[in-house]
Amino acid sequence: MEKYVVSARKYRPTNFKDVVGQSHITTTLKNAIDNNKVAQSLLFCGPRGVGKTSCARILANQINGFNNDNPLNNTNNLNIYELDAASNNSVDDIRNLIDQVRYAPQAGKYKVYIIDEVHMLSNAAFNAFLKTLEEPPSYAIFILATTEKNKVIPTILSRCQIYDFNRIEIEDIKNKLKEILNIENIEFDDEALHIIAQKADGAMRDALSILDLIKTFSKDAKITLDNVTKNLHILDSEYFFKISNHLFNGDISSALLLHNEILAKGFESYNLITGLVIHFRNLLVCQNEKIIELLEVSKSEKLKFKEQAQLISSDFIEKCIDVLNQCDINYKMTSNTRIHTEITLVKLSKLNKKKTKKKNKKIKKLKKNKKKTKKKKIKKKEKEKKKIKKINLEIKNLKEDLVSTKTKKVESKETVKKNKVVQKKDIKPKETPNLKDLLKTNNISSKTKKEKKVENNDKINKLNFNEESFNKIILEYANNKNKKSEIAILKKKISFNKENHSIFQLDNELESSIFENMKPELTSFINSKFIEKIKIDKIVNLVEKPKTIYTNQDKYEYLSKKNKNLIDLKNKLGLDFEF
Repeated sequence: MEKYVVSARKYRPTNFKDVVGQSHITTTLKNAIDNNKVAQSLLFCGPRGVGKTSCARILANQINGFNNDNPLNNTNNLNIYELDAASNNSVDDIRNLIDQVRYAPQAGKYKVYIIDEVHMLSNAAFNAFLKTLEEPPSYAIFILATTEKNKVIPTILSRCQIYDFNRIEIEDIKNKLKEILNIENIEFDDEALHIIAQKADGAMRDALSILDLIKTFSKDAKITLDNVTKNLHILDSEYFFKISNHLFNGDISSALLLHNEILAKGFESYNLITGLVIHFRNLLVCQNEKIIELLEVSKSEKLKFKEQAQLISSDFIEKCIDVLNQCDINYKMTSNTRIHTEITLVKLSKLNKKKTKKKNKKIKKLKKNKKKTKKKKIKKKEKEKKKIKKINLEIKNLKEDLVSTKTKKVESKETVKKNKVVQKKDIKPKETPNLKDLLKTNNISSKTKKEKKVENNDKINKLNFNEESFNKIILEYANNKNKKSEIAILKKKISFNKENHSIFQLDNELESSIFENMKPELTSFINSKFIEKIKIDKIVNLVEKPKTIYTNQDKYEYLSKKNKNLIDLKNKLGLDFEF
C-alpha cells in the first residue's frame, strides 16, 4: 500500500507558473532573477495558504540554479535554511542563525534563509536580528514570511522589500481544482467546486484540504453538490430562493415550515439569517447591470438570481436586509433563538402586504374619482345642449321677424320706389347672429355674476370694528405665533380712538423694536378681518424699576432711608467702614 500524500503537498507549486492568483508577485520575482536585481531581505505578507512559503522556496532554488520538480523532495539543503519563528522565537535561536550566516555556501551562489511566521519573534529577537538584516554578507538572502504585517516592528519593515500577497479569487481556485481532478480522472459538478472555492476563503491550501475530505466521502469517485453540502454542513441555496419567494408573497406558513425543515437537518437558525442577508444582497446586485460582476456565484445560480430579482422589488429587499441585520444584532441576546427567528420571518412576510393594501386603497380612490369626473362631464354636456337649443330658438324667431317685414303690403308704387332707393342707400340687411358670439356673451355675463358674488361674500364675512372684535382678532393672531416676546406684546393693554385707531401700551424700547418688525404683517391681518381700515400704533411708557440691593453701600442707604436714627448712631459711635 502506497503512502497517502495530501493534495496540498502533492500539488505544491515548483515553478512560478504553478503559483495561482499571484501574477503581480511572480512576474516581479522573475524579472529580478533575470536582471540579477534580487534584494537581500524580502518580506512576504498575506493571508494563509496563498503561496508565500512556496514562492520563497521557488526563489531560493532558482537563484542557485537548483531544479526541484518534485515537491515532495526535501528542500532543506545546505544553501536553503528554513526557520519556524512560531516555535523558535527566542534571542538564542536568532543568534544561532546569525552564527550560520558567517559561513559562505559550499555549493551555489547564495545562502537563503526562510523565516516563516516572523511576527511571532520577540522584541529582543527582532532587535538582535536588525544589524545582520541591514548589512548582510553578499552571499546571504533573507526571506521573511508573515500573515500579520502589523505585528512586525517598523525597523524590520524599513529594511525589507515588501511583497503583498492577495486572497486568491474564486474562479482561480475553481480552475486549479478542475486541473487536479482532470489529472486524477474524477468527475465533478461545477457548482460543487464553486462552493469549495467559496468555503476556502481565498486560500488554496484550504481548498485542497476540503477537496481531499470530499474525495474520501464520495463513494462513486464523483464530487457532487449534494456531497459537498452534506460534508461541509452548508445550507442548500434552494432554501433561500424558496423562503424569499414565500416572504415576498406573504405566505408565512410555508416560510415557517421551511425554517422547521432546516432545523430538523441539524442547522441553526443563525445559518438561515446570515444566509438570507447574503441572498438579498445578491438580489440587489442583480437589479443593477453595472455591478452584476460582484456576484461570486456559479453561472446557473447567477441565472436564478436574475430571474428572482425581476420578480421582487428593491424596496422590499432593502427593508428585509434592515430587519435581518437587527435580528442578527439581537440574536445572541435572546434565550430562545427559534422564536426570535420566527418573529423576524413574520415581520418580513408583512412588509409587502402593507404595500399591497395601500395600492388597493389608491386604486379604489382612483376609481371613485373617475366615476365622479364622468358624471361631471355628462352634466356639462347636458348644459351645453340646453344652451344650444335656446340659441337655435332665438335664431328662428329672428328669421320669422325678417320674413314678416318683407311680406307687408305696399301702399303705393311711388312709396315702394322711394323705399327701394332708401333701402339701397341707407338700410343694411340685418346679419344673423353667430353661435360663438352668443356663447361668448353668456360666458362674460356668468363671470361678472361670479365676481359680484365673491365680493359680496367677502363683505359678509368681514367684521365691524369695536373693542371686543378687535381683541378677539389679536388673540387669534397671537395663537399663530411661536415667539414668546411677540405674544407678550400682543397681550399688552390697548387703547382705542374714535377714528378706528388702536394704540398698544409698551414698556421699553426693546418691545417697540419687536412691535415695529411685527407691524406690517399685523396690519394686513387685521384689515383682512374688518370692513373698515384700521390704524395701529404704539406708545412707550418707560417704567423705572426699583434699584436692586447688591453691595454693602446699597444696604446702608436703603436702611438709612427707612430709619434716620441709623445715621445718628453711626456719627455718635464714630464708625467708618469701606463700602
